[in-house]
Amino acid sequence: MSLLSGKKIKHKIKVLSVLFLAAFLMSTVSSDSFGQNTKKRNPNISPLETKHSQGRLEQTPQNNPSPQEAEIMNEMNRIKQTQNDTRAGDRIVDLQKELETMNGSTVTKPGTEPLGTIIPASHFSPQETDNLNFSNVIQYAYNYVAGLATQVEQRGPTAGKIWLAVGLANGDTGILAIPDTISVYYSANNGNSYNLYAKIAFSAHNKIDFDNMDMEIIENTSGTKYLHIVYGYRTNGGYGQPLIGYSIVSAPTLGYAGTTLVFPGQSLVSSYLRPRITSDNTRYPSNPYITIVATQDSLAGNEHYFMAKVCRVLSPFSTTPAITYLAKSIYSTFAGHNYEVMTDVANFHNGSDSLIFVLSAYPGYESNLYFYKAFSNSVVYPVSSGYSTPTGDDLAYAKVASNGGTNQKKIIIAYSDNYDNSDDFDQWAMYSSNAGVTWDPETLDYTSYNDSKYGDIIGRRDADGSFSIAYKNIYGNMENVGSYTVSGSGNSYLHSLNTNYANSVCSPKPAFRYVNGDSCLSIWSYFYSVSSTGGCSASNLYVTVALEGFYDEVLDQHPTYEVVYLYLAETTPPYNIVDTALTYLDYSSMSNVCTFARAPAGNYYLIVKHRNTVETWSSTPVAINTTNPAFYNFTANNERAYGGNTVLKGSRWCLYSGDVDQNGNINLEDIISIHNDIITFVFGDRLDSDLNGDDYVNLADMLIAYNNSLHFVSKITPP
Repeated sequence: MSLLSGKKIKHKIKVLSVLFLAAFLMSTVSSDSFGQNTKKRNPNISPLETKHSQGRLEQTPQNNPSPQEAEIMNEMNRIKQTQNDTRAGDRIVDLQKELETMNGSTVTKPGTEPLGTIIPASHFSPQETDNLNFSNVIQYAYNYVAGLATQVEQRGPTAGKIWLAVGLANGDTGILAIPDTISVYYSANNGNSYNLYAKIAFSAHNKIDFDNMDMEIIENTSGTKYLHIVYGYRTNGGYGQPLIGYSIVSAPTLGYAGTTLVFPGQSLVSSYLRPRITSDNTRYPSNPYITIVATQDSLAGNEHYFMAKVCRVLSPFSTTPAITYLAKSIYSTFAGHNYEVMTDVANFHNGSDSLIFVLSAYPGYESNLYFYKAFSNSVVYPVSSGYSTPTGDDLAYAKVASNGGTNQKKIIIAYSDNYDNSDDFDQWAMYSSNAGVTWDPETLDYTSYNDSKYGDIIGRRDADGSFSIAYKNIYGNMENVGSYTVSGSGNSYLHSLNTNYANSVCSPKPAFRYVNGDSCLSIWSYFYSVSSTGGCSASNLYVTVALEGFYDEVLDQHPTYEVVYLYLAETTPPYNIVDTALTYLDYSSMSNVCTFARAPAGNYYLIVKHRNTVETWSSTPVAINTTNPAFYNFTANNERAYGGNTVLKGSRWCLYSGDVDQNGNINLEDIISIHNDIITFVFGDRLDSDLNGDDYVNLADMLIAYNNSLHFVSKITPP
């Protein structure tokens, strides 16, 4: 199992319908105090009422086409139905321009001045990868990972190829700042390995916005495929105006063009944020339309006015398509400020082709999710479909997805719920089987020990009811990656996909693999690296472990994030090892969640190993399964370790420190090893002979080992 950099990080780092989800979490909390869910309110998973109040957010621009305009729109729709003729898109654009001369409701124009240049992969060295379940896309980028977006090819002989765009920020700012880049990778083997395809080098001193990127793939049954990537960036070395970049990359023959989206009425005092992109390519292989929505924050005096601006691409089989902009916001606006305001969009089919827009976190209305729908085969304004108030808590980061196939009406919205507005976020989802007429809410994580948010969602094309959600499952100071997947092979939920640090400015991204039908895939990042985790089945275990030498009984914490290895052993001799895992213990809670990828459901002894502590076994077997997480706290009392093989330090029972050579005993050999490092003045990070984690080997370390050797401390295992 691969690890990222072993550098020590100090403590500076701080629906699905009822048929889809079981109450998998609340019923499995053990007597370990760190696993107790202290929420006082049961989640409300009753069907939601869709409300209508005629408020400003439900007031949308009117669509009143004249008979002549309606005739042109019908002709555009007729041409769109034509199969196997991607050139028909140019005729559709011409008709749209003709409409504009009649009503002025849209503006169609080519891209502005070029944004960025393309650099082929041949200019760079190969990227490192490892195994199927966990792959390094970028092991160390020398830049901050600023954004992620992914899509999977689903047509033709290359169906299943995974595409990934990675925004890389240099970390500098100002007029002398180096422009940032977007690297494009692909995997042709279900995420087993990734290859660099090309890099997009930004123009001038443009800096990519953090966690502000989305992607759509446009593909016919054969021929060239196009990656349409939207992202936020800032001019003037990061201090200028926030704008929306739009880049298109073609494959297998590399082509590129990039531009800035310029919405009608755009001004220097407006910020453009959080672009989201979708298409109807599922139903229209030859003549799809792309829809892009972005949040506009306009400043008038000291007042902020948030709007949702929309543009369409009616001929997307090109790296330089014309862009058709709707002139107005899709809803009426008023003063207020909330940086988390955003609108997302998805394409679905309900007898006619439709778009659904979802607005969340509008200032003063944070407890509501607002819905808008439009006929997607024409460039028209959406109309309000009401709103829902799931819990009364503030909501944020709502993302919507559908499958897009004929008469496929299932839609899921993933969103974060701020429990009692206490900054304890839970990841929720709303599921509709009837194209958004009614909604059923459900919790993906509803615990007091996880802060779950920033979820994103993807629907597999033309696979009715197949969805994947990935989100941050923040446990103490550890930003783990959680996922929930609904597919033809069943549902799966994982509390933690990452085997190392996932602390990052980026949110994880969900995708699919073409393994056993639908299979799970999540892309996630650390500050300087990007990783891919594939597979749907795993067991999660929350474990608490204190290390004698590292544990500070006054502060009740470790000084560092320490790695421990965990093993599952059979309960009968010879106690064969069934599965292994590792986890970084949070320095403050000395606990984290680990993932066992292969163990069958059952009861196992839990074994903990650390580089300089005595191997310690659980006193009794632990129940492990892929449905519910297990909990085990070695620090609660000495009866949690087999044979009581822990030592009390302050209020915690700790694993004995001093087994430097890991032979199961603390004895003279360990003391000599520490002594030799003392006299040669060894210091550094994660040393086996550094028993207290202060980066130095000295008398304090020797005394810990010496005292334990006097008591003949050794590992104790079942007979």
